[in-house]
Amino acid sequence: MQGKDFEALLSSYEMVALIANSESVDIDVITSTLPEKTLYVFFTGCAKILSRPFEKDAVLCHRLVAGGTRFLKSQKHFDKAYSLFTRHLKAEIGVIADRGVSEGSPGLAAPRKSPLMPQTLDFDYAFGPLYPADRMPTTGFAIAVWLAEKIPHANICLCGFTGAAGLQFSMYTEHDWTFEQIMLQLFVKKGRIRRFEERLGEPAGCFARIQSRFPEFSEATIALVATNVLANRFTGMERQVAKLWSKTKLERQIRGFFKRFKNFGH
Repeated sequence: MQGKDFEALLSSYEMVALIANSESVDIDVITSTLPEKTLYVFFTGCAKILSRPFEKDAVLCHRLVAGGTRFLKSQKHFDKAYSLFTRHLKAEIGVIADRGVSEGSPGLAAPRKSPLMPQTLDFDYAFGPLYPADRMPTTGFAIAVWLAEKIPHANICLCGFTGAAGLQFSMYTEHDWTFEQIMLQLFVKKGRIRRFEERLGEPAGCFARIQSRFPEFSEATIALVATNVLANRFTGMERQVAKLWSKTKLERQIRGFFKRFKNFGH
């Protein structure tokens, strides 16, 4: 897919809002807050966040795997998604985003296309070895970064892109959530992307408030100190997890034994 294709679609809208499949999303609050002429971008599993058909203009994005030859999600997810967009679906986009590769790996000669989708976005062709090796970009991240680069004047709003686990929806470990949040926040810092959640509350994060109150601390100094503190806290958390894992070793062995016994009985 070329930037001009999406640019033509966006030409009649004030904003494009990317809606994550996140339990933090309140679609009624979002639609009542954003401009009337907003194009909403959803993803295949959007039945998690939509309880009724969506009545505004929308685009539906689907994750493609195996080089674009099949969909990641099963047919039931598509059936649920299509039932929520009966009249206002403006386009469907297939997204190919495989695992990240090492720096220096040969790039793709041309963007891949899929017979399953009329429009295909090949993240790997567009960004090469950007994503951490052996990890896989989320579809929302791929769309957001592609839009920010290919259509820099687009008014992009991220809704529910928190990168934080909730109580209900799973967060898959094959994605590098930390890397994605860093990248997205850099675009936010440059004004290329905005976050919906920041429209509702205090726009400045906790570190920005530190500099506002104590201007003698530069952004670089705060960032360096924060990185070291977070690294130390993460190391401590890893040790606690390892200790917990060690303490539950016997329980896991007993559970595994009875599970094998149960399977043998069947």
